[in-house]
Amino acid sequence: MDRFRTAAWAALPLLLPLLAAGPAAASDSVSPPTASLTYGSVRSVRPGDMLTVDAKQGEALYGDTMRSSVFLATGKLRMRDPLLTTTVTIACEAEPGTYPVLRRGAGDVGPEEHPFRWARVRVEGVDEAARGACRDKVKKLPRPDPEERWAPDTTWPQSEWDVRTFRAGHRITITDNDDEGADGDISLTSRAFTDRPVLRGAKAVLTATTTLKCDAAPGLYVVYRHDVGQSGPDKPWARLRLLGAGRGKACSTEQAAAHSFGSSRLGVAAWAVGGALLAVAAGALFLRARSRRGNSA
Repeated sequence: MDRFRTAAWAALPLLLPLLAAGPAAASDSVSPPTASLTYGSVRSVRPGDMLTVDAKQGEALYGDTMRSSVFLATGKLRMRDPLLTTTVTIACEAEPGTYPVLRRGAGDVGPEEHPFRWARVRVEGVDEAARGACRDKVKKLPRPDPEERWAPDTTWPQSEWDVRTFRAGHRITITDNDDEGADGDISLTSRAFTDRPVLRGAKAVLTATTTLKCDAAPGLYVVYRHDVGQSGPDKPWARLRLLGAGRGKACSTEQAAAHSFGSSRLGVAAWAVGGALLAVAAGALFLRARSRRGNSA
């Protein structure tokens, strides 16, 4: 035992450098997380770095754009509840220095609408080899994910990319907050719908209901809108993600509607008629049995 213990202590100095190098090697192979740029902050960056712009409620509005002379492209704020976010990349040709990040409102179109200085970035100097590596990196960057995540207590859809998840066979409600006075003028279609719902409402909010197909494959589905008098193809208007109907559960339009909304008027009427027929049948059987008892007496 002592002999093994002595050998272990003797080998320990040789193992320590390897143990120390292990985590470092692992960390080098993992891409660093995207840095976050917040309101009023100053972030140090290098050409090719990606920044996630995060705005809290009151610091920006949905659809505002974030731009800077050192950004590869302008970023548009999307909803990622509870924040508004966008991702921007520092251009490979950006020179060292401190640059403002400007927020411009979605409705600011005139020259008198001055963008708001929202934050700053401090670009560090790099050599030509790093700039060359930056250009290769930028070519392989994936496209920004357009999907948005809105608060679960808000109506759907809040935007074209407000992707909510539903289960096949369920009946859902669709809400339109942007077409006041268009009662009955807008119909919607989707490969996930069993019918062609029409948006209706006498006030600012229009609604429609539809049932999702039981046999629709799980995945992302586009909802198209068609306006009265519209020419040309229908326009993408919303998106939804569909889950399967669930194993071991029968899925049909009638069952899904009953599950989501309870008994409809037609269902109530059917139950009432069925109850009346049962009552009549029971009465007839009772009278028949009573008659037989009388005859046997």
